[in-house]
Amino acid sequence: MSENYLKIWGTRGSTPTADNDKMKFGGETSCVEIRTSENDAIILDMGSGIRGLGKHILENSEYPKTIHIFLSHYHWDHIMGFLSFAPLFDEKYTINIYGQNNNTPISTLPDVLLQSDFWPVNMDMISADLNFKSFDSDSITINNTKIMYTLHGHPNGANSFRIENNTFSIVYTTDCEHPEGSLNHNVVKLSKDADILIHDSHFTIEDLVNHKGWGHSSWKQAVDVAIESKTKKLILFHHSPDYSDDKVSGIEQNAQKKFPNTISAYQGLTIHI
Repeated sequence: MSENYLKIWGTRGSTPTADNDKMKFGGETSCVEIRTSENDAIILDMGSGIRGLGKHILENSEYPKTIHIFLSHYHWDHIMGFLSFAPLFDEKYTINIYGQNNNTPISTLPDVLLQSDFWPVNMDMISADLNFKSFDSDSITINNTKIMYTLHGHPNGANSFRIENNTFSIVYTTDCEHPEGSLNHNVVKLSKDADILIHDSHFTIEDLVNHKGWGHSSWKQAVDVAIESKTKKLILFHHSPDYSDDKVSGIEQNAQKKFPNTISAYQGLTIHI
């Protein structure tokens, strides 16, 4: 491993979709893989998209045996892929799952994820060395890569992450509702001069008006964050499960008029940094 790259494994919000008109951008829920030139594996959220990533990991003998997963928050669409992540059942792997929520400590998350009433798997069946960790400070360092976080608006709270080393900076902001009439200061500050900003664009401008309190952004707010923070590239993310490929393409085109270096996330999108 000698290069940094980012790969999108799940792009949808709220629920997976398998509709014929949603194939171009994909129907799996949130999951983003970041690899560093030091062969670190950093995964953002474990929505249903993490299933495909898990298969890829097992098929690649050079993949690192320590995997770091950072959860933006604990809503179902961001954790539903957990028990379909194949490395959990392989003793060669160490899997560290990080989260931060003042209302719901991450130490309680296994009690929910491993309730056998909902899925017949318990901790005894997991072969990997599995660790759930909270942030003890405002950042975590993995070799030469620093992961910073900041709170943003979403029901029960959610976090943005900035993944940064001496080669790249990537910001991940999903499930974010900005204050009415302004942008979340924490998000703009975290995104300053980022190489890549992955930002929630769940709603059109018109639909956002009717969904206040749902905890999401419009594509226009994503663009505004990119412009104000002087981000170099914007990736629109967390597409509504109700939006067809044509509608997501239209959102992308509208965003590009205001911020040309914009792309709508699609499953399989790989960016070498």
